Amino acid sequence: MSIARQLLNEFRPLFRMLEEPITRSPALRYNSIFNDPFFNSPALARPAVDVSEEGNKYIIEAELPGVPKENVDVRIGNHGHSVTIEGKVTNRRGGPASAPAPENGNASETTAGDTTTTVTSQAEPNNQLSTERQLITNTSFTRTVWLSRPVDGSTVTAQLKDGVLTLSLPKSEDKGSVKISVD
Repeated sequence: MSIARQLLNEFRPLFRMLEEPITRSPALRYNSIFNDPFFNSPALARPAVDVSEEGNKYIIEAELPGVPKENVDVRIGNHGHSVTIEGKVTNRRGGPASAPAPENGNASETTAGDTTTTVTSQAEPNNQLSTERQLITNTSFTRTVWLSRPVDGSTVTAQLKDGVLTLSLPKSEDKGSVKISVD
């Protein structure tokens, strides 16, 4: 490994600590200007990631709410020393106005013996008569985690459940080092 790459890997946690107070601030999430598509920043679209070490493997959990598994890519790079999670979220607002709901709404009747149950669902009225614009927001994110020991990319497992991506990364033997017994 080159000295420059090793030095950069050593300073990466410092740079991350300097970035995160700005990019992960809870106050920024609720301000409406940051929900505007013109103010979306790639730094604001980074998923939160937890890394833990359990025995002979790393466990990485990334929050990916609303991201379907088809839009998530996970790559092992740098000879097993880095894990990159990439994804894309597409949100659509607008579109053709829906047909007006009938006066009574939708009703269904169920009869069981002497009891009759009627369920009525009333659709909310849509005041929009026409729209020619459809707002489509595409948000892409990338998050790279650097690991101190290499992992075996062929035995990595990934599961996306309830908006949380869980990666299990078994550590591999470092082929570049040799253990020498001391007499």
